[in-house]
Amino acid sequence: MNRYYIIEMFEPTLLYGLALAVLGVAAAYYYGHFSPLYAILVIIGAVLAQVSVNVISDYFDYRSGLDMELVKRKAGELSGGSSLIAEGRIKPEFTLATGLATLAGAAVIGFYLLLTHTYILPIMVVAALSIFLYARYVKRVPYLSELLCSANYILISFGSFIVMAGIASLTPALLFAFVPAGIMLGGNALFVNSVPDRKVDRRYGARHTAIMLRTDKNIGLYYLATQSLAFALLAIGIAAGFLPLLSLACFFAVPVTYYVFRGLYNGDSKRYGAYLGAHTAASFVLAIILSVSYVAII
Repeated sequence: MNRYYIIEMFEPTLLYGLALAVLGVAAAYYYGHFSPLYAILVIIGAVLAQVSVNVISDYFDYRSGLDMELVKRKAGELSGGSSLIAEGRIKPEFTLATGLATLAGAAVIGFYLLLTHTYILPIMVVAALSIFLYARYVKRVPYLSELLCSANYILISFGSFIVMAGIASLTPALLFAFVPAGIMLGGNALFVNSVPDRKVDRRYGARHTAIMLRTDKNIGLYYLATQSLAFALLAIGIAAGFLPLLSLACFFAVPVTYYVFRGLYNGDSKRYGAYLGAHTAASFVLAIILSVSYVAII
């Protein structure tokens, strides 16, 4: 198989969904619940769902003409997707077929889990609607893209936890881990990735937050505010005893946040790739630290 077909399916962003599914499993373990079978199923299901949304979004971005223009201009990171279709390295039909096939796989796992965990149905419905509606509709609603992305990533952790531990084990304490990780790996990763392409995206009808904020200073301040919210929730969770003390290590990401904020605030377009890499790497490690803190005995 052409290696580009593999690259299209397994984009680095798959690590985000994987990390948040693991976080939900780790939290369930912390509260005394663990099943190897369910752990494997929720992780595979999360990865398949993310493959689906990624490649279906790529397909519709290509069909709209957006990716072709971005490739021509060599702008940004193609709105969070890949340039492989626009560059002619893979066929658009393959992308759509892959998106539908991985969605079907995620649905099969979801329906199996529904047999014993009916409370995850609302989470599955939100995920399915997000996959189908994101590329063609959600991106056209002002400010909705990042909010919905954060919500979906937060729900990955909650869904994983419910499958492992049951609905009765849910506790507000989980919010102080799941919400910060979801904001950073979900909405803010998408936000930073959208900044370079905002001018072209706008002409194709997108209305994501980077477009609506207009100026570099507003973009930087929005990023700083949402990151600060995430860190505040972590701090409250640790201070209140809702999170293990090892979670303090998550604050290694504060200097990274400042680095990215300064770059976005000053409109340093030559280093947008570095800011995206710094943010996503730090956010992924933060999610892993939270997972380790739940399972480590300290």
